[in-house]
Amino acid sequence: MKKTKCQQLLNIESVSFAFKSSQSDLSDQIISCFYSCYLPLFLKWAKITYQHYPADMIEFAANNSFTDGVLKLRESASLDKLYQSKASVKTILFHYCRNILLGHLTNEKRLAEKNKRLEPFFSSGAEYNTGETEYEITEKRHNDVMRALAKMPAADRQIIQWRHIEGKSNDEIAGLLAITVASATNRIYRCMQRLRELVDEMQQNN
Repeated sequence: MKKTKCQQLLNIESVSFAFKSSQSDLSDQIISCFYSCYLPLFLKWAKITYQHYPADMIEFAANNSFTDGVLKLRESASLDKLYQSKASVKTILFHYCRNILLGHLTNEKRLAEKNKRLEPFFSSGAEYNTGETEYEITEKRHNDVMRALAKMPAADRQIIQWRHIEGKSNDEIAGLLAITVASATNRIYRCMQRLRELVDEMQQNN
């Protein structure tokens, strides 16, 4: 029943109408269908295509890329650009997601910037083998955070991505979540605190 309903909603006409006219109920249903019907397929494709990456890293990157792809599709639909393509909604969405994921995985400069922003998640007492190269240390830190993030709920990962990877302000995040700035600030703090705890636990177990 769920699949049939999604098939009825996930077409150019329905998606364009929902996002362009700001139909919140219909938009929520469509986004839910994106995640229930298309996300598993995209994750499967990403894991096969980029199997040389650690599984938890590619899963986190693919999840984030899918969310970014949905946001980009919503923006395109709101600007009435979907009708300019004869492709299906699924094809357009996957095109966005693939390009975003490729950027996540291959842009070394972006990876370096992410690591700088992720520094606050490490306790001041974190130690690494001084015989390691700077590249190895950076990779180890990145992998620690990726593994910790993989253990967190998707909603918490999304907040961390917005705040510390994309650099969105607390006000912007509050707007995206439709909550007050104070509530957004508290959620960001709790997410950061939980991530630090997970990273510390991994370092103690290593």
